[in-house]
Amino acid sequence: MGYMEDVGAGSVAPPGWTSTPAASPPAPQLSPAAIALAPDRADAAVRWRISAAIIDNLIVYAIYAAICLVLHWKVAAIDHLWLVVVLDVIYHFVLEARDGQTIGKRQYGIRVVAAAGGDATTRAIATRSLLRIVDQLPTLYLSGLVSMLRTGRARRQRIGDVAGQTMVVAVDGYSTRGTPGWVLPTATILALLISALGVFGLTQAGSRQLTGTQRAQFIAGCEHSASGQVINCACLLDHLEAAGYNTPDALREFADEERAEALSGRLGTATRASIAAVNACRN
Repeated sequence: MGYMEDVGAGSVAPPGWTSTPAASPPAPQLSPAAIALAPDRADAAVRWRISAAIIDNLIVYAIYAAICLVLHWKVAAIDHLWLVVVLDVIYHFVLEARDGQTIGKRQYGIRVVAAAGGDATTRAIATRSLLRIVDQLPTLYLSGLVSMLRTGRARRQRIGDVAGQTMVVAVDGYSTRGTPGWVLPTATILALLISALGVFGLTQAGSRQLTGTQRAQFIAGCEHSASGQVINCACLLDHLEAAGYNTPDALREFADEERAEALSGRLGTATRASIAAVNACRN
């Protein structure tokens, strides 16, 4: 009895006996989207987002060029560049709504996920895809890059991500290769400089003398009008330029003045210049 009492009390183990530790419960298997929310996954994705964007944009432009070829459109003509924007939104929405990855994102090991964890919803993907238009403004995703700087290392969200409550994060081995600290600020400054140059160029373009392309566009437009049937349009433009209407802004002002003078029945400077040019250039 004494021995049994000792065993029951559990105070002394029998000679030679060792306890076997209880098996640990299996570690929970997390989805890639949940794993992606580990610290610095969003910041690590920055370098890969830039590379992935290059691939995705090339694919979108290739689709656009193919459509232009089929429809016999001139590639990059300003009157149908809107199609590039539409194709860009559709391309990203269709692929990211499936598994959070475009072709470029899959190539570089990054994925769109919900900011709170888990997979992003179709509605969230739709929101970030539509707001891609805003993020691109004015050029080279400047608005999106500024938003990524503002939201910090833990999130790196562009405007579409903030609105859709999503993040782009690095997965697989790409998460171990972080983004150098200079990459995002440098890309933002570069986009800012190019945007500023673009805006400056647009504001100054109207005050510069007509280029060969602009002359050709004016002549083509004139030849397709009713006046083009009775006058030599190249001659007409030469006479207008000689009269001082030799820049895009000057030609717009000439057209506005001539229209205003016609409505008022007044024979002004623009009307006189127009009459002189027409009389000199009749076919």
